[in-house]
Amino acid sequence: MGHPTVAQEMSLVRPAPSPRVSVIVPVRDRRDLLRRMLDALAAQTLTDHEIIVVDDGSEDGSGDEARQDAALGRPVKVVAGGGAGAVAARRLGVSHAKAGLLAFTDSDCVPEPGWLAAGVAAIEQGADLAQGVTRALRPPRPLERCVQAPTEDGLYQTCNVFYRRTAYDAAAGFDISAGKRLGFRPGSRLRGLGFGEDVLLGWQVRRSGRAAFAPDAVVAHHVFPVDVVESLRRAWTAGAFPSLVREVPELRQTLLLDGLVLGGRPRLALYAAALAFLARRDGVATAALVIWVGARLRRVAQLEPSWTRRATVLPVDLTLDAVSAIALAAGSMRARRLVL
Repeated sequence: MGHPTVAQEMSLVRPAPSPRVSVIVPVRDRRDLLRRMLDALAAQTLTDHEIIVVDDGSEDGSGDEARQDAALGRPVKVVAGGGAGAVAARRLGVSHAKAGLLAFTDSDCVPEPGWLAAGVAAIEQGADLAQGVTRALRPPRPLERCVQAPTEDGLYQTCNVFYRRTAYDAAAGFDISAGKRLGFRPGSRLRGLGFGEDVLLGWQVRRSGRAAFAPDAVVAHHVFPVDVVESLRRAWTAGAFPSLVREVPELRQTLLLDGLVLGGRPRLALYAAALAFLARRDGVATAALVIWVGARLRRVAQLEPSWTRRATVLPVDLTLDAVSAIALAAGSMRARRLVL
C-alpha cells in the first residue's frame, strides 16, 4: 500500500471548529480588575467560547495577565491595541473573532456564570442583538461611579451586549467617529473612551432586525471610588446627549423621563430657577432652588447614612447636577433637540 499523496493528507486534516461565541474585552491598565473578570469568564456554564482581550497600550501588565490564562489552556487570545481607545479596541477584537456570535463586556465587569449562555440563547432564538442586565457589584455610595442598567434602556452599553456577527458586519460595526460628530467633548483624559457609538450601532441593527432583552445575562459592574475631577469631566459630556437623541429619537421612549428628562425630574426645578432669575422673579427663583436642593438632599440621604458625609457630598452633588444641566442646555441648542 503506497503512501498517501499530499492532496490526500490535506483532505484528512479538518479545520478546528469555530467557537460558538467570541467574547471581546478591551483593557487598559486594569490588571487586577481584568483578573477578576477573566476568572468569571472561566466559570461560565457555556464553555464553547473564545475570549479576545485587546490590550490597549497598558503599562501595568494587563496583557501579561491575560497571557497567563492562555498559558493555562484557557481560550484566551491577546491582541495588541496600540492605545487608540476602547472603540478602536473593540473593532480590532471583532476583526480577530472566529465565531458567528459576538459578546461584549469590559475589564471592570464580573459576568455571572450563566451570562454567556443566556445572551447566546437570546441570539440563537432569532434576535440580532441582545442587551443583558448590568448591576453594581456592591451598593454605590454618593459620587461613586458605576454602570447600572437593570432594564432595557436602549443604550446597548458594551459592558453587556450580544450581536449576531452578520448583523454587526452589515451595520459596519462601531462608528469610531460618532463621538466627535455628536459633540462629545471628552478632553485628553477621556479621549478614545467613545460616546454614542454603541447606541447608534444597536439601533441600526434593531431597526433592520430584531432586538431582545436577556434578563438572565447579568454582569456586575465595578464601583469606582469618588473622583471629583473625573466626575466633573463626565458631567460635562452630558452635552452630547441631545445630538444622540437627534439621531436616535427612540430614546425619548426608552431612556428619557416624560420623553424629555435625562436623569431625574428634580433638575427641572433648577431650570425653573434659572428662568425665574432671568425674568427677575427672585421669589420664584428662590423657591425653585429650595425645591431642587431639597430633592438632591433626599437622594443623597437615601444612599448615605452618615450626616457628616452628607454635608460633604451635597455641595459636590449639586455642582455636578448643575454642570450637567448647563451642558444639556448648551447641547440642546447645538443639536436643536431639547433634552433636560
